[in-house]
Amino acid sequence: MTTAPPRPGPAAAAAAAVHLADHLESATFAPPPPPPPAPSPTTILTAWSRLRDPSTSPADALAALETLHHHRRALRLSSAHTSLLLPLLPVHPRLVARLLAASPHLVPAFIPASLPFAPRLLLLGARASAKDLPGQAGFGKVASTANPASGESASGHDDDPVVAVSRILEDVERGDQSIDDLDHLALTGVGYALASADEVQFRRILVSLLRICGRTGNLATGVRVLKLMEWLVMGFVESRKMRKVQVLFELISPEKCEGEDYVLFPVLMAACGGLRALRVASARYRLDFDPRLKQAPERTIQFAAERAVLEGRPADDQRILVQCVALGLTRCGQVAFHESVLQCVCMGLLKELLPLPDLLRMSVENAEGNSAEFVKAQVNQHLDSVLFKEAGPVTGVLCNQYSYANDKAKSFVETCVWEYAQEIYCHLRAAVLLHWGKQDDLITAIDKIAEASFLMVVVFAAEVTKHRLNAKSSEGFQPEVAARILVAFSCVEHLRRLRLPEYTEAVRSAVLAIQDNAAATALFIESMPSYTELTSKPDLPALAGTTYIWHRDEVQTSRILFYLWVVPTCVGLVPVHMIQDKVASIMFLYLQHSNEKVTSASHSVMVSFSSSGSDTDQDDGAALKEQLTFYYIKRSLEAYPGVTPFDGLASGVAALVRHLPAGSAAILFCIHSLVVKAKDLCEVAKVQNKSLWRSWEESTDPCKKMLDLLLRLIFLVDIQSFPYLLKELAEFVTLLPKEGQDALLHDMHAHVAESDDVTRKPVLVSWLQSLSYLSSQSRSESHSKAKSAAASIASDELALNRAMARL
Repeated sequence: MTTAPPRPGPAAAAAAAVHLADHLESATFAPPPPPPPAPSPTTILTAWSRLRDPSTSPADALAALETLHHHRRALRLSSAHTSLLLPLLPVHPRLVARLLAASPHLVPAFIPASLPFAPRLLLLGARASAKDLPGQAGFGKVASTANPASGESASGHDDDPVVAVSRILEDVERGDQSIDDLDHLALTGVGYALASADEVQFRRILVSLLRICGRTGNLATGVRVLKLMEWLVMGFVESRKMRKVQVLFELISPEKCEGEDYVLFPVLMAACGGLRALRVASARYRLDFDPRLKQAPERTIQFAAERAVLEGRPADDQRILVQCVALGLTRCGQVAFHESVLQCVCMGLLKELLPLPDLLRMSVENAEGNSAEFVKAQVNQHLDSVLFKEAGPVTGVLCNQYSYANDKAKSFVETCVWEYAQEIYCHLRAAVLLHWGKQDDLITAIDKIAEASFLMVVVFAAEVTKHRLNAKSSEGFQPEVAARILVAFSCVEHLRRLRLPEYTEAVRSAVLAIQDNAAATALFIESMPSYTELTSKPDLPALAGTTYIWHRDEVQTSRILFYLWVVPTCVGLVPVHMIQDKVASIMFLYLQHSNEKVTSASHSVMVSFSSSGSDTDQDDGAALKEQLTFYYIKRSLEAYPGVTPFDGLASGVAALVRHLPAGSAAILFCIHSLVVKAKDLCEVAKVQNKSLWRSWEESTDPCKKMLDLLLRLIFLVDIQSFPYLLKELAEFVTLLPKEGQDALLHDMHAHVAESDDVTRKPVLVSWLQSLSYLSSQSRSESHSKAKSAAASIASDELALNRAMARL
């Protein structure tokens, strides 16, 4: 020890008495709430005067006691105050006991056996904490006979409050005395007794306490045991009573657990509380404990975790033990890796702290009437529980244990988390389809748990990338894990509310990993839903008879959107048959989705596929590109304007004409379809906007955008498709009215003038001169002569083709 811890004095002991009860009151790990604002003297004086007045009604007396109890931390009791409180002890035992325990030296020497279990233990414990102080007060009439089981002497006074506490607990352990609840007041009294007991009584009280706590099967009891043991061990260290710390760890050792056949959850929490105290004391006072002292509670934790993951344990026993392992490890700092501990923490996090799949399943199976209200109550109850509140810290414990695990243990936990994400997707999809617009408050409540589940998956995945997707790690680079991470993220994409740094980094690492690995890419693409899955509602009885509209399936849409974002980064490695079976079906189905993000992402997939090329399946890939082009252009133009975003369409068309084979029928079809669409749009625009051509230059009309795209293609299409494009444009221009011809010719002249393409520019200049001449001639002729003008252009095409041949 480099620095000796301070020794607490009597005043500190009194303050600790108040602190421990407040510390144990909440069955969570949150710090106690701050004391209320200091009361005015009038408030306190009024309360005491009411208690002093014999005419005060019981209701007013109770209100006065509650006022004093509320401000108990600010009170300093005297013997006069005690004389007012003692007659009220049998009537309001819990309120009065809390007030008396704050001044241990004023607690009466005789504690009536008729008091309820918790207040009685609290007062005995308070007496034990101040048994060496003078001024013990008496209470009531002295009993004439002894009660051996109560620890009382023949005079009716307790010989030793520690012995009394021990005997009461032994009575309860044997079943001779029943208890309503082992609450914070009872545990506070036991804590004071343990702090004051000699080694023999310490052993007796602690063993009885652990047995009684084990019977409760209550998580709140487990949490309070942890906090109590932390308080005890911290006090023993500060008062240099390390022998008691050793005794404590001996009594909860694996060997003792097996010999005494303890229920393990309070033993485990005691170990976690003791270990936490050692770590806090070590840091606070710069103490160096014997390593074996810290190893003792860690052995107990590992023993309990091994028992928790054993098959065949009673479900309730296993659940509370798993819960306690997960919660306890958040308080005691880092412990050595142990496979059972990792498995237990994983089980607790996924099944107990964040039971989202189970809650979603319950909400779907109990969707009507009172059943729905029951599910809502279950969800709200979980939101308020210590389990949910500690989900974040337990995720940290999981990642810490995972980082030291061997490959087998890592793979087990990864599989559990990825399957958990898949379950979330399946049940969340059904729940949203079933409840949206009907049980929105239930969806909102579940969403809070869902958000925490999403964060857990992201944080764990980020930890996995450090070990599995790092070439320098001991496990080596494992790109197939990247595919599983991306699949898991696709399943929880609907729950993403913001882009966390961990999320961004995990996605980036995973995408980079699959970009260079065809097998990992294939694994990711294979996980995409099929066309049948996309267009069919979940096969659940609760959804029978409901109408399913696939593009309103928000959860599925979010998942597909994630795929559409990732696929462009790796599409070059995807085998042709997977493009046809998986990617194309999703891309074309979502091309006309009402969500613009989805349609834009679908166009991005087409751009990436059109631009991709690999040595494998090159011929099949080129043939598939041509086949898909026909359908892509048809589906895109059907929904333009409206659903199809122009930027997505433009980028898709540009990619097609750049990367399809020269003179391809698909390119010619694309050109022709765009011209036909431009004609239709112009006809509509002329009806809706009489001044269309006069404001053409500033226009943002869809027909203007379509014609701009056609003009852009003049410099993008291959030489073999070039004449066909010029022919289509010429035919289109000659059919326009005078104002339209002038506006479009002006745009064409501007495009050509700005071009630095020395190959095409001379041809385009000649073509524009001919087109301008023909347009001027057609203005004075009938519509029939417009057709002959088009034929003239066709004949000019022969000369143009000869020029192309020379080029």
